[in-house]
Order: sequence, then structure tokens, then C-alpha cells
Amino acid sequence: MTANVANPTPSQQAGLVEALAEHHVQPLWDRYKTLNTREPQYYEPMIWPWEVMEKLVERACNEVSMEEAERRALLFCHPAFPGTVFTTPTLSGALQVLEPGESAHAHRHTLAALRLVMEGDGAETITDGKVCPMIPGDLILTPAWAWHEHRHNGTKRMVWFDGLDYPLSRFYGTVFFEVGPGPIPDRGLANMADEALSVAGVLPDGDKDAVPYSPLFRYPWSQVSQALSALIPARDGSRLVRYTNPVDGGPVMPTIDCYALRLDDGVRTTPARSTATAMAVVIEGEGETRIGERTFTWKKNDVFTLPRWQWIEHSSTGAPATLFLMTDRELTKRIGHLREEKAQD
Repeated sequence: MTANVANPTPSQQAGLVEALAEHHVQPLWDRYKTLNTREPQYYEPMIWPWEVMEKLVERACNEVSMEEAERRALLFCHPAFPGTVFTTPTLSGALQVLEPGESAHAHRHTLAALRLVMEGDGAETITDGKVCPMIPGDLILTPAWAWHEHRHNGTKRMVWFDGLDYPLSRFYGTVFFEVGPGPIPDRGLANMADEALSVAGVLPDGDKDAVPYSPLFRYPWSQVSQALSALIPARDGSRLVRYTNPVDGGPVMPTIDCYALRLDDGVRTTPARSTATAMAVVIEGEGETRIGERTFTWKKNDVFTLPRWQWIEHSSTGAPATLFLMTDRELTKRIGHLREEKAQD
């Protein structure tokens, strides 16, 4: 039997669309060009300057006690994702604050998270029982379903950047949360002190497959900075290092991939674009980043987004500058969606 599709009237087509909608079905023929975009979806880059955020941090400390807050955190919410607390389509960022003598009790969640220390001294994060001192520039991991808490026994206010894969977890609908304290499970090498891991290029004998994330929970800034200084610059003069899992050389966590980019005075990176999305935190120095047609000037402790598939170039002004980059690059690569391009020299 051959269907009669000759010259259907607009009202007939509208009636069909309505009939489909009654059964939660949609037609492809009138929307395939919007469903299959020629390039990845665009969203505006955003920047949260420290000179603005510092005042809001001050207010939060004065007006919100830890007795009424699970965490005193200020969430970076991109207006392109209304009704959410997403910063990018796959990553969320925030600033978290502890005053001297305060603590944030133990909990765990299926969200993978990290801390990039920005200000203060004397605090520590305890991840699955492992104590991680928090010194400005340090990267601290709190992997998925790991118990973690924060204590501040120092004398200065602590501020750090929180990075999470919250949008991804919400998409999958796999968010679990549990209040601690709770028993520390056997996690193979991750139960060992960081000092016993990856020293002199060797690893202790142990269960290397117990967890899918790095058994190192703290990456000291002093060591990262030393590695950057020792690195031979790329052709454009930049220096880029990756925070890796010492067991397999992969990302620190399956859904979050981290890098540090150093720009000597006057260095401008070769324009590049990627289908991975990222957030940047300025560890030191000043400079500017061009993202498509937008240009942001930045300095220490500023936070900004790097949208996917936009031509991006970074440059420093004055003294050397270093950016911490939290990305979804490895995840994008593993699902076969990573595409990267660099401008021709």
C-alpha cells in the first residue's frame, strides 16, 4: 500500500504534529536542522573578577554562619543555563570560604570535585582520612564518593575554588549524597600517604585498579611551579603541564582533567579551539584572554570560562602569569567527541 502524501495542507501537518504530541512523539522532518547543528552550541564566556567576588566573600562571612550552611560556597551560575547552578554544560565552579576556627563536616557525594587554593593558610582537607594541607596554588582532590571535610586551624581567611562535574551528574541523574562521618573503605593505593606515591618515579606495590581516580589527593603548587619552570617552552613560548594519575598517566579523575599554563612576560599563545569546555583560575600574574570576539583582562584569583569551539588565545602582561585549567577534555575524548584545531603559524 502506497501512502498518499501529495500536497498535504498546513492544517493537516499541524494536526499530525498535535496527534504526535498527544503520545509524546515529535516529528524529525521539521526540526532536524536545529537538532543537528553545524557546529557545537555556543554560549557566552563569563568572568568573575576577584575584585567583585572578594566583597561578596566578605559579606558571606559576615552574614552566613557555618551552623546554617552545609558549605559556605558562592556558586558561579551561567545565565545560559537558567534554573540551574551550571557554569558550563559539564562543569560547575564556586568559591568556598572558611574563617579561622571553622570547619565543614564530613560528607560524600557521587560528584567528582576538586579544590584550588586561592587565599589563606592553616586549613586542611581530609579526603577519605588522608590529611591534605591547603596552601595557595595547591590542587586538592575529593573524588566521587570519597568522604571529605575541611578544617581551619590557621589565622587567615581561607578561600578556594571548588570545581565539580555537577552538570554531568545531573544529566545522568546519578547524584547520591550522604552525611558523615563514615567508615573509610579500602581504596588500594589511594589509602596510602601521598608521600609514598610516585616518589622518584616509582609506585608502591598495591591494588592499582581499586579506584578510577588518582591516588594522589594533593598536588602541591611548589612542585607544579617547579615543573613549569623546568619545562622547555612550546613554539609560542607557553608552558603547559597536566595533572595526572601516577598509576596510568591519565586524568586526575575520569570526568575532570586539569592543566597549568604558564605565560612568560609578553607571551601570546597560538590561537586554538576545542570541543572540550574549561574553566580558568588565575594562580598568579596578569594578562588577557581573547575568546572569539570577546577579550577579558584578568589578574590573580579571577575565574573565567572557556567555551567550546571558540578561538582562544592567552597573553601575559608584566611578570609571568599562570592559569589553572579545569576541563572535560578527557571525557570528551573518551566518548569520541574531541576535536581540536590550532591556527597556522
